[in-house]
Amino acid sequence: MKAVLTYRVMEGKNPVEHTKLFDTDKSIKICNIKNRYDKIMQELYISKTGILFNLDIKKGTLEVPDQKKCKEWLGRENPDKYIEFFGRPEEA
Repeated sequence: MKAVLTYRVMEGKNPVEHTKLFDTDKSIKICNIKNRYDKIMQELYISKTGILFNLDIKKGTLEVPDQKKCKEWLGRENPDKYIEFFGRPEEA
């Protein structure tokens, strides 16, 4: 699936918009995102340039989530995948 998406990132103190083509066939699937009933609702992907994005199964759409919150979620829910894609953080 492909989609042209616009998203914002903070560069310093300023939000900057980027528009890019996202393609699930050219990206790496990280994991499925399930609801509390264990039903797959979304798939999480990472683009070649390191941008996380979701495929919403029900809607059949792509979206770019907040990158920081998405990484935090991945670290909580699937720490091995976090380490695989973003490296091992310092031990607490």
